[in-house]
Amino acid sequence: MVADLPHDLEWEILSRVPATSLKELQTTCKRWYALFRDPRFVKNNLSKAATHVIFDNRSGYSVTEINTLIHSINLCGIQNSFDPLLGVQGKLNRLKDSEQDKISDIISHCDGLLLCDTYECGRLVVWNPCTGQTRLIQANILVISNRYVLGYVNNKKSCNSYKILTFNSLQCLVDSSRAKFEIYEFNSDSWRILDDIHPDCCPISKGVTLKGNAYWFASDNKSKFILKFDFTRERLGRLCIPFQKNYDDQIVVLSVVREEKLALLQQWFDTDSSKMNIWVTKTKIDDDDKDLSWCNFLVVDFGKVIVTSDALSYMSFFIDEEDKMVVCSDTRIGTKTRTSIYFAKEGLQVHQEIAQKPNKCWPFLVSYVPSLVQIQ
Repeated sequence: MVADLPHDLEWEILSRVPATSLKELQTTCKRWYALFRDPRFVKNNLSKAATHVIFDNRSGYSVTEINTLIHSINLCGIQNSFDPLLGVQGKLNRLKDSEQDKISDIISHCDGLLLCDTYECGRLVVWNPCTGQTRLIQANILVISNRYVLGYVNNKKSCNSYKILTFNSLQCLVDSSRAKFEIYEFNSDSWRILDDIHPDCCPISKGVTLKGNAYWFASDNKSKFILKFDFTRERLGRLCIPFQKNYDDQIVVLSVVREEKLALLQQWFDTDSSKMNIWVTKTKIDDDDKDLSWCNFLVVDFGKVIVTSDALSYMSFFIDEEDKMVVCSDTRIGTKTRTSIYFAKEGLQVHQEIAQKPNKCWPFLVSYVPSLVQIQ
């Protein structure tokens, strides 16, 4: 019987159970109900959790484990064609709020929490699909060009203190020295301006969160680099990128590998060919401000593809180091919305175009780790 096990052994066994299953077990007994809300247990369980992928298909948001998706692609990719939804295991829990708060975009995510935009202007929602918890947040300034990223102050002995950082991307582009960063604290339910933060650069890529801190691909008048925001110290830093050569039509996207490393994808067009270069940091990211060291993970030449002059492109990608594989989604907004899925590993490359929701402007694939983190 589980009740006869030593508490430390019971803790260790349960910490290896997926959060989605633990949610169904929380009403088994009072001890487990309390355990699954213990910040130390939640962190331990999260550190062992498998990464999932969220799909935005026409019937709603679906989710599957990355390993399941990789397996389905490996089986079907041999025929130079695959269905990206083949390995999908289930639907994400629906929001329980009113229709006006239904999510329109997933903006940022960390620790199993999704920061989402809604169809109501200026209203954000933080959502844990595993527990079903939500929290509505009113944006301080209603500017369509504002960007948001979710992060946290890492408290080792208690639950993380979550925050949201926002800035006006248009202001950064026009005059980055005057751009203002604002931060929302979950604990105080309030926004405040970071008076001492002046980026003096323009974040180009969508921000990603790793171990509580935010990262962007950015540039100033002299160079390009990784811009880091430390949510604990509330300060900016610059880190090196792995390439020096730039292309006029290049797209650079960041991603996170197993909640441990950063990955960077550079895509460019050479005549009528689409090419990608993917790098991964050599070591795990820590809280120190030391510079990054990169290794070249994969170089991909997809050959002849249809290159269009679409106004906007929204890309996301994830990699599997063990299988040395990359899966990338590229949603292009022009006369019509369409998404291309790129799958590549050594000796095998696939390019597949799929249907996409009209006027949809966020990446088709989003990595996500289910967790029992409680929204404050």
